[in-house]
Amino acid sequence: MHLGTVIKRIHPLTLLLLLGLMLLSVILQWQGLVPEFRFDRHLIEAGQWFRLISANIVHLNTQHLLLNMLGLGLVLVFFSDHLKPLQWIALLLISSLAVTIGLYFFNPEIHRYVGLSGVLHGLFIVAAMVEIKRFPLSGWMLLVVLVVKLGWEQFNGAMPGSESMINGHVVVDSHLYGALSGLFYGLVITRRSWLR
Repeated sequence: MHLGTVIKRIHPLTLLLLLGLMLLSVILQWQGLVPEFRFDRHLIEAGQWFRLISANIVHLNTQHLLLNMLGLGLVLVFFSDHLKPLQWIALLLISSLAVTIGLYFFNPEIHRYVGLSGVLHGLFIVAAMVEIKRFPLSGWMLLVVLVVKLGWEQFNGAMPGSESMINGHVVVDSHLYGALSGLFYGLVITRRSWLR
């Protein structure tokens, strides 16, 4: 696939949204603002609700940031035309909240959390579900890979090498919560399109 062709099929608002998200993540990281925006259970309980969203756009370190931006870049290049810009915005917000609210209620041992990987799992699940309608083989392959990965993480912990790559702990339940929100969102939008 030629890069020029890829760029032409990306909706300008989607391109602006995802590149803006990347830029914001980089700026917050380089300005050392992670503590002001990360998931912090005590500060959320004190009323800093914005952290339920902002925790997803700050990162543990530069390696963590780069890996998540690579994932977001893959979504942008291969799947950005699968949804309309407003659908992407809704999915980003829903997945962000699903990840942090899930951690808040179901993982009381987690006091701090950062990163976009949970949200990325939601984005990739929806991309796979839409891809199945267009190109069934590649869509099902992506979905199976994601499900196998999530299953491994739930029974065995983080994927081998992932914690050393980011020099930190991987909160695998965030991936599950993001994926479940993506599944829910994907079922809603694909059902609506099938009904039409």
